[in-house]
Amino acid sequence: MSEEWRIFAAYVVAGGVILSLLFIFVIVTTGFRYAQKIEQRVATHSGSLSSTSQIWSEALVGRLVRCSHVFAFLVFRKCSSRFCRKRASTLGDPDVPLPRLWQAWCLVPVLSMYGVLAVVLLAGIFMQLE
Repeated sequence: MSEEWRIFAAYVVAGGVILSLLFIFVIVTTGFRYAQKIEQRVATHSGSLSSTSQIWSEALVGRLVRCSHVFAFLVFRKCSSRFCRKRASTLGDPDVPLPRLWQAWCLVPVLSMYGVLAVVLLAGIFMQLE
């Protein structure tokens, strides 16, 4: 592999890390406000979302954990398999209607961050090839 491709891959890795940090910032600021709204609407007395919001504070790590639980809930509630629906019901009430804007603010930044991290990993593997 030529040196130019390795340099390009290094730029992709550096840019991807910066972009992922930007997505994390969006998740813990704007995305967290919508995650709180979703938690309040779908949380049940025995569900994990209600206990997660009580255990984790609104500090940085707590916001990330709570947003990841809401993300998992939103993904599980849209899957058609019985296993996923059961998982969603252990987190909260999957039958509660939610506005698409709230769901978008919780899903898009996280999915974008995962996509960027996948590209970064592939570029890192590409850099290691000889």
